[in-house]
Amino acid sequence: MATSWKSTFPCLWVVGMMGTMRTRGSAAVAADWGPAGLLGLLVVADAVIPGISLTGFFGLAPLVASATGAPAVTVLVGLVAVVAAVVSGTWDHRFGSGQHAAACVLVAAQAAVAVYVAVVRLRRERELGRVRAVADVAQRALLPVVPGTVDGIAFAARYLSAAAETLVGGDLYEVVATAGNTRMIIGDVKGKGLPAVRLTTVVLGAFREAAVSYPEIERVAGACTRAVSREAGAEDFVTALFVDVCSDGSLRLISAGHPPPILLSGSSGRPVAVTEPSPPLGIAENFTATASQWDPGDRLLLFTDGLIEARDSNRVFFRLDDHLADLAAATLDAALDRLVVHLHGHVGGNLHDDLALLLAERLAACDRAAQHTAPRGSPSSHSA
Repeated sequence: MATSWKSTFPCLWVVGMMGTMRTRGSAAVAADWGPAGLLGLLVVADAVIPGISLTGFFGLAPLVASATGAPAVTVLVGLVAVVAAVVSGTWDHRFGSGQHAAACVLVAAQAAVAVYVAVVRLRRERELGRVRAVADVAQRALLPVVPGTVDGIAFAARYLSAAAETLVGGDLYEVVATAGNTRMIIGDVKGKGLPAVRLTTVVLGAFREAAVSYPEIERVAGACTRAVSREAGAEDFVTALFVDVCSDGSLRLISAGHPPPILLSGSSGRPVAVTEPSPPLGIAENFTATASQWDPGDRLLLFTDGLIEARDSNRVFFRLDDHLADLAAATLDAALDRLVVHLHGHVGGNLHDDLALLLAERLAACDRAAQHTAPRGSPSSHSA
């Protein structure tokens, strides 16, 4: 009879405590079952295995709880562990002995340490949450608000960060409307992390100022390369594509080490030939623009190399030519969404490089009468 009591009492007692924990909600159950299960296992093992005392190990349960649980949960598990340590003396016949008292003190000390750890962890998690919130606001400020339509051109954009914890990285894009032209830039900063983000802000600031200050797109590119040269390190540079659109649809393009845009007509497309490409910003000093034409109804895709250099598990590159028909969707946003879906399917969902996409359509005369110049509200961004 005594043996049966010694075997069943700890089990019934621990199960009862678990039931108490479960009444506090499903979120708490997920955190409580691990420490409670560990404590229950230790209690049962201590009760049924003769000649071995595991009482001193009961304090492991609150220590485990402190790693993920709230301080209140840790306190509860710690109290249960201390009570279990005290009660353990009844089934191993050590109750009141020096060894039993020492084991109880050890468990109580472990529980106290666990509560302290849980409190400190929770405080630091909250501080980290506030820092991340500030960083999130700062990163969103770097993502430009692309206009819905302006000067007879409709726009849509996407930014996909390769890092799940960040919204922006070293890729950039912007649209600036001037008195007679609409100017676009898309670029890719060499490197990653905060240095790349800092250089991104330099390029965007220089472009926004120069785009409304200089009538020639060559001078706009020159202002950007001077800004990069002042701020970049010895091995830093920025590839960029500048596009200057006149009201009659004539284009002037400058490629500073950047892939040319794709001109889409219907479901087919072709790269716009840039006759005199230049080195990247920060390296090049002089730029020569290439002239081209953009007809109403056609679309222009600007992108960074994260699109054409994306690879699958077999190291096969993403073939943009196979998905140009997707870019003929009814709306620009739907077109970019389709392209992003195919890209994620190709790479298996995880991009290894940041990606910026800017899709523009020159509206026909009948569409321009209904155009809206209000911003979309916020750029679209995703973590891959």
